[in-house]
Amino acid sequence: MKLIKNTQDLLTSLKLDVKTSLPIRNFQIDSREVTKNSVFFGLTGSNEDGSLYAEDAIKKGASLAFIKGTKILNSSAQPSKIILVNSPEKYLIESAKIAMGRYKGRVIGVTGSNGKTTTKNILKNGIKNSYASFQNYNNDIGLPLCALELDSKNSTAIFEMGATKLGDIDLLSKIIKPNIGIITHIGHSHLEGLNSVRGVLKVKSELISNIQKDGAAIVPDSKYLNYWKKMRDDITFYTFGEKSSASYFPSQIKMTKQGLSFYIESIHLKKRIPIKTKLLGMHNVLNILASFAAINAAQLNIEEFAHGLRGLVNPPQRLELKTWVKQSQAIDDTYNANPDSMRAAIDVLCQFNGRKVAILGDMAELGRYRKKLHIRLGDYAKINGIDILLGYGDLIRHTVLAFGDHGYFFKNKIELIDFLKKNLVGKETILLKGSRSMRMEEILDLWSFYY
Repeated sequence: MKLIKNTQDLLTSLKLDVKTSLPIRNFQIDSREVTKNSVFFGLTGSNEDGSLYAEDAIKKGASLAFIKGTKILNSSAQPSKIILVNSPEKYLIESAKIAMGRYKGRVIGVTGSNGKTTTKNILKNGIKNSYASFQNYNNDIGLPLCALELDSKNSTAIFEMGATKLGDIDLLSKIIKPNIGIITHIGHSHLEGLNSVRGVLKVKSELISNIQKDGAAIVPDSKYLNYWKKMRDDITFYTFGEKSSASYFPSQIKMTKQGLSFYIESIHLKKRIPIKTKLLGMHNVLNILASFAAINAAQLNIEEFAHGLRGLVNPPQRLELKTWVKQSQAIDDTYNANPDSMRAAIDVLCQFNGRKVAILGDMAELGRYRKKLHIRLGDYAKINGIDILLGYGDLIRHTVLAFGDHGYFFKNKIELIDFLKKNLVGKETILLKGSRSMRMEEILDLWSFYY
């Protein structure tokens, strides 16, 4: 059963004096997705004004449409269904708060510089009858929409939360009010808006403030632990990390191209827990540990968690293994990139035998650190044994120069593909990665198109 019953329930809860009682099927911000009994929010974006599509939404069967109060409606509109408000965005968030306030299940909130989506997916796979926010709906629009889709029959709700500026995680975590909060990692993400790693720490730590009393915080075993513990003394802190100083840590790690296997060790366990998964990379060991810490803190079924991991595969464009040209193997990690995830992907590439090729694009949103961090990436790739580094983009030129011999820069993807055609000897392992704006996945498709 949906947490908001009908339009009258919603309007009364929002303290709006409108009389209408119609069913609610779903909540939409795109009029093209509206179906019968949708509630439509006409949001104002940088390029579009959603209020202009309110009448289209009503014609398609929407039960309600929230639009900005200054808009002028045509005479064909149905006034009882179109609600004029000062900010549709605010009412979307308030609606989500109403829904979450009624939810009686367990809530887990996940944030961090890297690993948010994977950790969310691990939890979803490992918790029976759970709900998870979908795709990358992790901002002030996406998360409320997911909260409004939550069903009362779901025993656990898992929400991913992203941030580009201070206050973002505070807003999102106040909507969901988690019983358990997970910070996966503090690193170099969105530095353009957050200015420094200290800024990243501050915004991710906003989650700690909004965990429910007597709840749990799952955090990395790092130099920031005391900082977090000073924030709250009415919740329990659990740590995860590579070393035995963590509440949860791994032993006997084995990594192959088929995936990972290791044991989870903890003072909170009577015996160590064997883990086997198709996920790749040491960073995913940490994501699994963070997820397991939440599972154990919530006293959920450990066997179900371990079983769920066995069937979990890397999502598209996230360390996705593909057979490519000349019997080579491509690691498609093109979904996005920042300095920490770039290093993690290089670490995965270096686990493979044979000739290793990294095809890298620019890392975006690094602000004043952009040149320095691209140079460091080139140094890291060279030190860790990458054989050839191919770069595409404006900033990646610094990475190529730092890499030195066997580093090559290309102004366009066609030139890069032509170089590959002439220089691949066969059976290489090839990493493709860059920020979303670089669309590095096009290299995989362009090869097929031109050759």
